[in-house]
Amino acid sequence: MSPRDGTVECAEHGSQQATFVCRHIVESLRTKRPVGFFWAADSDGPRPDAWCEACEARVQSTGGEWNDESEGFAGVTLLCGGCYDRAKALWQSGRR
Repeated sequence: MSPRDGTVECAEHGSQQATFVCRHIVESLRTKRPVGFFWAADSDGPRPDAWCEACEARVQSTGGEWNDESEGFAGVTLLCGGCYDRAKALWQSGRR
C-alpha cells in the first residue's frame, strides 16, 4: 500500500488513510503541545490537509496564498489517519 492509492502503513495504527499535515503538527505528537489545526474551508473529506498556526500566519502574510516559501516552512509530511486524528484531538483539547 502507498500514498498513491490513498493508504499508508503505520507501525502504531496499521493500514490507514494517507493524510498530509505540516511538520509542526507532526512534532506536536511528540511534544504533546497543541500548535493549531487549520484546513481549507472548501475541504469536504474527513481528514483534509492540515497546518498549524505558524503556517497559517505565513500563508496570511502572502495574501492567503500558499507559495514556495510558505510550503518550505510547512514541510508537508505524510501522516496516517490514526495519527492525524490524535493530532487533531490534541489541538481540540487545548481549546477547552
